[in-house]
Parts: sequence; structure tokens; C-alpha cells
Amino acid sequence: MEFRLRFIFLLLVAFIAAAVWTFPAWRGAFRQPSASDPFPGLSLPMQEQFLSLPLAQREELLNMHRQSPSRALEMVALALEGDSPAPIDELGAALEGAAPLARGDFIVVNALNWGEGSAAIYELADGRRILRFKDFRSPPGADARVYLARDLQPLSALELGSDFLDLGRLKGNIGEQSYFLSDDHDWTIYRSAVVFSRHFDTVITVATLR
Repeated sequence: MEFRLRFIFLLLVAFIAAAVWTFPAWRGAFRQPSASDPFPGLSLPMQEQFLSLPLAQREELLNMHRQSPSRALEMVALALEGDSPAPIDELGAALEGAAPLARGDFIVVNALNWGEGSAAIYELADGRRILRFKDFRSPPGADARVYLARDLQPLSALELGSDFLDLGRLKGNIGEQSYFLSDDHDWTIYRSAVVFSRHFDTVITVATLR
């Protein structure tokens, strides 16, 4: 019995010694990523661009890389592409005097998905209805679409469901933009405007319409 205890003790000492000796090699597996870390797989010029992103965004992307390297790399490349302003439309004058039937402000979902500005449904003088984004800004999104959803604040594809109304491709991640609503749809059953990335199957931002 005493011999067995000594043997176990020696094995434990040997294990601790080996762990201490090899610590520099394996400590990275347990270290949390730092926002000052380079992003794996990026060229040196792109590393400099990556370090210019907001701190919280860099931390989130580095954390994501531990779980899904390919998805994180795609999102970094998208973030570094820069903004895509919406083209100027001609609805400025048509909106004069038109009161919103419902409106809401876009929210921050997380460090990677967020929005600024507001969404509102207007009825124009000719009877047509539009969804209008004002002072809008969001991160660039891959295959970003504009939806009207029944849920007040869907924050995932599951909460979005399948009974949303697709108004088309997001015209730009910056700037005022309008989306016409078809006459054969009852807009009152929809309670939120959603910007959704079909490529990443992710809600970018949402505005509850009241």
C-alpha cells in the first residue's frame, strides 16, 4: 500500500513538473483573446485595419474565431470593406406633411449587430404606403434584407419565424431609404422592421413599430 502511494505521488510530481516545463506551449489554449491580438489569417495591412475597429467589436470577433474561424473571418472581411451608402431617392417632397402611421427606433443587438436611426410607415398623398428609414446606420451585412415581422422584437432567425414580409434587399447600410408596401398586404399585422443577414442567418438590427 505504501509503495502504491509513493508511486502515485511520484507520478503527480512528474506531471506537475512536465506541466510547468511546457507551460509556454499550451497556455494559449486557456488564455482569453485580447482585443490587441492580431486576427488569425489576415494580411499585415488588414491587421492594421482590424485594430482600428471598435474595441468591443474586435473582442467579439476574436471570441467568435475560437468557435467558428471561417464565419469570423468572413465577418472581419465584411467589416473592413467599409460602408455602402444608400442611393438618394426622390421621396423627400412626397413625405412633406405625411404623418407616420407607426414608427420605432433601431436597437443595438450586440457588438457585431446594431442599428441607429428610425423606421416608420407612412401613407403618401396618393395612397401608397412606404417603410422609411431615417438617419439610418448599421454594420455592413452579407445579403442583408429588409423585413416586416409580426414579433415585436425578433432577435434571432427563430423569433423572426417564416411569416415575415420581405421588402427586398437593404439599399445601403447608411442613409435614408424607402421601401414600398404592396396594397394586398395588411401592414397592421406587422409589429417590427428588421434588417436581416441571410448569409449569416442573423438579425442585424430591429425597430419595434408602435
